[in-house]
Amino acid sequence: MFVLAALFLLICLGLPFLRGVLWFIRTLNDGWYEWCWTERLGFLGVGLVAISSPYTAFKIHELNLVLERVPDPLRAIWIEYREEKSWGHGLPGDAETGVVVYRLTDGSARRAQTEGDRLRESLPGGYESWHPTPIANWDYDGSPWRKSRDNSKNSPHGPDIKEYLDRYAPIPIDQQRIDEINQAIRTTGSFYSYGRGGSITIVSPMNEKVYFAFAG
Repeated sequence: MFVLAALFLLICLGLPFLRGVLWFIRTLNDGWYEWCWTERLGFLGVGLVAISSPYTAFKIHELNLVLERVPDPLRAIWIEYREEKSWGHGLPGDAETGVVVYRLTDGSARRAQTEGDRLRESLPGGYESWHPTPIANWDYDGSPWRKSRDNSKNSPHGPDIKEYLDRYAPIPIDQQRIDEINQAIRTTGSFYSYGRGGSITIVSPMNEKVYFAFAG
């Protein structure tokens, strides 16, 4: 869906952008040699801004889509780590795998740490959707945490985020991030919720972070 939204945005911006490029070339050709150097610099500056605007708008739109994954009422101050890959064109059935690590704002981090388990009531879906860690009932046939039906090929220590992500289309993930997320889902103090598209969101008050992972 992200690819389709991005494509729609590019189409909406594409026509005005092309018209702007044509105007820029025509104006440049008509008046360049008659202008002084300050006028030339000003015109080039305006042209540079106009040319870069679609790309800037696309990146802002992309950033907003990524930040929307942080559950209300929490807010992220920045994206600390992001690794995503899509195979296909964003259509149903295409494989997508990724993990994003968000650093919470000071206010959101304090709220998460202060409210503790009561925070689950404030998150979308409440207590029914959000569960305390460690993740329970993960080791069964058909579980998204099991890479195969053979237990010997799965982590003996509990659910493993790398195996969760590697179910369909593996991607390289920084080992430090894997260890960090595994620590959060195997110990007490965090909360998790499953979502659409094979996603899981993990809120870690202790780490002052939100982890979002998906494989589908």
